[in-house]
Order: sequence, then C-alpha cells, then structure tokens
Amino acid sequence: MRAIAAGAGAPVLTRDRRADAPPGLQRTDLGDHALWSFRAPARSGFEASWRCPEAEAALVDVVRQERAEVVHVHHLAHLDLGLPRTARELGAAVVLTLHDYHLACARGQLVDRDLKRCAGPAPERCARCLAEHLRASGPLARLAPLVRRVGLESAGRRALAGPAPRPRDVARSEARAAAARQALAAAHRVLAPSRSLAERFGELGLCRSVVVQDLPLVSPIPPAPAPPPGPVRFLFVGSLIPTKGPGVLVEAFALLRSMDTASSPTLTLYGPRPAYDGRDDFHEALLRRLTEVGGARWAGLFGDEARAQVYAEADVLVVPSTWEENSPLVVREAVAAGLRVVASDVGGVAEVDPDARRVPPGDPRALAEALRAEVDRGRGRRPTRPWPLAPHLSALEIHYLAAMTARGDR
Repeated sequence: MRAIAAGAGAPVLTRDRRADAPPGLQRTDLGDHALWSFRAPARSGFEASWRCPEAEAALVDVVRQERAEVVHVHHLAHLDLGLPRTARELGAAVVLTLHDYHLACARGQLVDRDLKRCAGPAPERCARCLAEHLRASGPLARLAPLVRRVGLESAGRRALAGPAPRPRDVARSEARAAAARQALAAAHRVLAPSRSLAERFGELGLCRSVVVQDLPLVSPIPPAPAPPPGPVRFLFVGSLIPTKGPGVLVEAFALLRSMDTASSPTLTLYGPRPAYDGRDDFHEALLRRLTEVGGARWAGLFGDEARAQVYAEADVLVVPSTWEENSPLVVREAVAAGLRVVASDVGGVAEVDPDARRVPPGDPRALAEALRAEVDRGRGRRPTRPWPLAPHLSALEIHYLAAMTARGDR
C-alpha cells in the first residue's frame, strides 16, 4: 500500500501498533508522500476487532487536512468497518480493494473453526464459529493470561464454544456482518486482485459489482541465475499456520523422500510462527515433525534485502494452501525470479500463474506426486514476468475517475 501511495504521491493513513507510539494523530513527511498514523488503546472483546473510534476520528482529520477527493481503502483489519461510510459522508469518492475475505468472514479466510472452507456468512453459522470470541468477555477475558500460562488456552476455547449460540451472540455476529455489508455498499468502486475473489463475493451476495485489478510487484525481483546441477530444491514462503498448508507439505515431502531415495530433493520453509486461532501449538508440532524428515528445514524469516537470494536458491515454490487464496504475492515473486510453481487448486493462484502445477488442497499424496514430477524435471528456470508498478498506477487513476463520476451520480 505504501509503495503504491509513494508512486502516486498520495498520503497514507495507518494505525501505529507500537507500544511506545506517541498519542494522537501524527504526520511524517516521507518526501514523495505523507504518512499519517494514530494510536488506539488495546481493547479486548469481539467488537474491538471491528470497531475503533480513534480510526474514524483520524480519518476525518486526514481527509479534511489533505482535502482528499478520493479515499482508497485497502484493508480494515484492526481499524473500523465504518470507515468507507465515513469517507463517503465527508464527500470523498471511495475505492475499496478486497485483499482477502475479511469483509465476508470475521476469521478473514472464509474457513471455519474446524479448518473447513465455509459456505458463506449466515447469522447463526457465524455465531457458532465465533462462539469463543463472543463469550470471552468481562471476567472471562481477564482470566485469559492465566489460562495461557498454564497451557489450557485450547481447552478453554473448546469449552466456551461448546453450547449452542445464544440469541445475543447471534445478534453481535450479525452486527459485524451488517457493518461489513455497509462498508461494501459505501464504496463507489470495489476492486479485487483476482477474478476468483470477485466472483466469490458476488456468489455470497455481498457485492455484485467488483472490478478485477491485478496487483503489481512493488519490490521487483530480478530473474534468478541459472542453477548449478544438483537435487531439486523446494521452497515454501508463508506463515506457519494450518490454512497455509505447511503441514500438508511436510507430509507430502516425507512421502516423496520415501518414494525416491536417490535424488535427495530438499525443502526449505521460510516464514513467521504466529498464533493461530484455536491451534496454539500448531507450529511447534510442525517443527518437531520437520526434524524427522530428511532434507527438510525451517529457515526462519528473511528481510527484503535477502528476498532475491531466497528465490535464487530454489527451483520450485510450493503453495499448499487449504483456504481460498486471493492472489498470492509469493507466486508473483517466484514467477518473477523464474521458479516453477506447485500449488493447491484453490482461489486465484492459477490467475497469477496459469502454468502452475495444481493439486487438490489438503491431499499429501497428490502433492507428493506433483513434487515427484518436478524432481523428474530437474533444476532449471522458466520465463519470467515482472508485474511493474507504473501500469498499475495508471489503472488506479482510471478507477479513481470512475469513482468520482459515480459519486456525482448518486
């Protein structure tokens, strides 16, 4: 978002989540654009995940001070679902980009608490899926640190989620869903990076008019040099959470190694280990399993300065996600570097890389067969694609003009 804003010379508003962030609204001059940031106190409870009065106040100040004619909303996580409506009431044309399923699903990925892809939002279904969050308030919320310290967080969540949803839980869940629908309705133009996501929002009845607009690769990656001879090197880049599929990948790689003991392929996983709702011990179990599989390792995190080298040291990117990926950045990066791609056949992956080898999600054996086919191909590079920023900025100008025209028509 900031790279796009810098290219367009547009100000950015974001929430500063640092513990030592200064109070109030802050403006930082970055030369080609201004960065506005605000601090909001940490709050617990379900409503705090989608309501933030400080965000609304900050938006009002920035729109007025910058005399903004267009407000481009990229994501509302940890902000306030009412911001598009507020921007519209201030007279701005509102453009909203869908980056995932946050406006359709409070969990963000349209995956339920059992890690199954969800059919779509419905009041009682959502209340059941969010039960532990809707009920963990007041005295129960104050007990959370103690429950985490004694290792009973997962058990506590299961206990909270057990009973059928109460009418009050359903009403609170529906209030969040209604605010999300209002956010979509307030936008003069809604964009999505993939046709898959755009069509899904239409199927869910949330937004019938979504314009597909591909994303740029704001940090260009040069084509990787031709690799030296050797075993095929598989790469995973992403958070170590269940829906990204690293567990499926590790089991598939173990099967591959048992099927082919001669070629000795390798697997390197990069990414953070965030807590995942209801699966607090997932990454610990994953890393334990990883130590049992020959040729596989977790390499931690890497910075932007190491990004090109990470891709240069691999041959095949694997994207084993089980949720409906929108338009993965890692696939863009891999194609720009010249890597081949093996991916779950879900969401918009195939739109980014039509030549990706696709497999059913959540199927280690099918994935192992796909990996073996890549081992048979050996090392090598493929034609690259850059996804430059300049054409994207030109396209955004057209969207902004369309939104301003729609603002005048309503």
